[in-house]
Amino acid sequence: MNYRTILRLAYTILAGLILFSIFFAIAANNIVPVTYLTDQSSILTANDLKPAACSAIIVTTIVYCPAGGGNCDGTTANDLILGSPSVDTIQGKGGADCIVAGDGNDDLTGSQSRDICIGGPGTDTFKKCETIIQ
Repeated sequence: MNYRTILRLAYTILAGLILFSIFFAIAANNIVPVTYLTDQSSILTANDLKPAACSAIIVTTIVYCPAGGGNCDGTTANDLILGSPSVDTIQGKGGADCIVAGDGNDDLTGSQSRDICIGGPGTDTFKKCETIIQ
């Protein structure tokens, strides 16, 4: 190869690199506006959070038992009562309730025999529950 051919090849490669750099500089400068297309929000209700075993009950409120355990009472409405990881004494009170025990040896008491009581890990005691799932 002679000197002129090498020089032409070098200029061609240099021109290609410059065009390549310009292309990526223009592409990097483009700003895509935020569309928020994937940001979907919906309101969850107590009925959306109940377990499948409680599908026969339409619950309206959620009652959380205290994290340290102890007494936990429902309301007069149809409740989704969620037990804690500690030992709980849960009472459904009025309404048709879905009572879900947490860890520990829990006492679950329904009301009017219309409640669905679901036990958790541990030895649970059930009273006045229409349906019992251990």
